[in-house]
This record gives sequence, structure tokens and C-alpha cells, in this order.
Amino acid sequence: MIGYIGTYTQEKSKGIYRFTLDPEAEELNGGDLIEEFQGPLYLNIQNDKLYSLKQDGDTAGIATFEIDNGELKLIEECLSEGENGCYLSPSSDGKYMLDAVYDSGKIRLYKMDDRGVVTERLDIFQATGNGPHERQTHAHSHFITETPDGKYFAAVDLGADKLVTFAVEDERLVVAAESKVAPGSGPRHLVFSDAGDYAYILTELSNEVIVTEYDDGNFIPIKTYSALPEDFTEHSQAAAIRKHPNGKYIYATNRGHNSIAVFEIADGGSSLQRLQIESTNGNWPRDFNISPDGEYLVCVHEKSHNVVLFKINEDGTISRLDSEIEVPEGIFVDFL
Repeated sequence: MIGYIGTYTQEKSKGIYRFTLDPEAEELNGGDLIEEFQGPLYLNIQNDKLYSLKQDGDTAGIATFEIDNGELKLIEECLSEGENGCYLSPSSDGKYMLDAVYDSGKIRLYKMDDRGVVTERLDIFQATGNGPHERQTHAHSHFITETPDGKYFAAVDLGADKLVTFAVEDERLVVAAESKVAPGSGPRHLVFSDAGDYAYILTELSNEVIVTEYDDGNFIPIKTYSALPEDFTEHSQAAAIRKHPNGKYIYATNRGHNSIAVFEIADGGSSLQRLQIESTNGNWPRDFNISPDGEYLVCVHEKSHNVVLFKINEDGTISRLDSEIEVPEGIFVDFL
């Protein structure tokens, strides 16, 4: 299995790195630089294409690559004036790509052509709002994804403690709804239940998972679950949330506590049961991902620069395997 890692390119890193996972030997190999440029903070893989955020001086946007036997071949770049994004998400119909910009709180809409190449920036939405935390002086858009009903795109804003739901009309972003979460929680990412009627929002500032009911663009909070041990009192901030391919479990990383929390989805999706909080064996675990077969979990660390392999057990819990590779400043990971 081939995987790709996006990085910060602030200190040691230089671009996109590639690794392999050998399931027979249960080990990671590689960790080689394959594309050198600034700011591949988030990647998105669709069939034979890899899309990457990119920063080039005062311009930023999206680079489209063709994947050929694991190698990346640049097709085209769509860079405009502005800062780099932090999240990247396509529309299911292949017409649009969207990114979220943390620093300024923008959501940007891009056009994709018949080749599946991002070619033009169409629209920019400026989020507004703030919260009680010192990091919430203004909006910080952190995530954007298409909703399961295919009608909207849901954006998560850490700075304003809210979710903004958009429709795309005449190639423009039009606000359809806004949903608030607890003040100071700092929502960061989310995943939907398989049925699409619930969403699980990971909060960076409060290190929690909020279970919400999803209905026609609206998110209604039901219950909140901590991703940290009850006796932990030091600084930590949540980073990434992923759902197992079988739809039964969700996983979330904690930076500071340096762990992964494992939850079982219960009661038809309306509640969670925390099963485990496991050390990631590294410093500042940013992203992680689950292998396509659902058997393994790979976690990347921004500060200790190691990539750690876990086995996913039948009950959804994880066990660390004796296999690591080095990749500097890893903040995104996914499989081909």
C-alpha cells in the first residue's frame, strides 16, 4: 500500500513525502521526498489525481498532480494572491474544489475541468465571529466538506465556534445555515455517520467530540465526549478525527497528551462510547489515517518527525507495532 504525507515545510521538511505499508511484514518503509515545494499542508487523493495546497510567495492555491505508479506528475497549478489554506475538499460531482484558510477565516471555491484539474478560483467567502478563548479573536476556518445529502458544503470555524453551511449557486458560495457549538470549544474537523444523520465534531480547544444531529444543513448538538483522560490537566489540543471504513468507530488525535482516543459509535449514531486512549509514541500527533483494508492506522507527528504504525483490532482498539519511519513535520497522511 502506497501512502503520501503532507508537511509544514517550515524547518526540516521540503514538500510531499511517500511511504509504503507492507501488510505481510506489518511494517512501514520509505518516507522519501517526491515533490519539493512550499506548503503542502493538506492533500486530497481522487483516483489517479492528487491535489495539494501550495504556497508560492504571495500567491497560494492548489496544485493538481497525476499519480503514475506511485509517482507524481504535475499537471497544472491554480495559484492566486492570498495565504495558503489548511484543508482541501472536492465536490462529489467533480465540478468544484474548496479550501479553508485558517489565518483569515476564508472559504475559497475553485473550478475543476473535465480532466479533473483545478483551473480557476471562483469565489471567496469571508467568515466572521469570535469566541472567548485567546485564540478566538476572529474567525479561523479550519475544515470544509460536502454534506452527505449532496446539497451543501459544511465549513467548521475554530475562531467563531460555529459551522457554516453553503450551497453553490451560479458558481458562488451562498450561506444556507449557521450552527453554533459551545463557546470556547474551538471546533476543528468533523466526520459524518454512514447514514449521514449524525456528525461528530472534534474541538481543538476543549479536546472533545461533539455528537450532533444533522438535518438539511443544520447541526444540532446532542452530547459531548472528552478525548482526554479525566485526570489529565496539562495543555493539549485535538488535531484530527477519522472514521473507520466499517462505520463503527471514530478516532481522534490529541497534541500535548500525544495520544489517539478511540470511540465506538452507539445507539444508531446518536452516542459514543470511549474505548481507549493510546499513546502515539511521538510528539505532537497531527494527522493519521486508516489503511483501505481497515487493518492498520498510520500516525504522523509534527514535532518528533516520526510516522508510527498501529494494528486495528477487531474491537476497534489499536495496538502499536514495532515499525516507524522518519518524515519531517508531517501533518497529513493518506493512502493511494
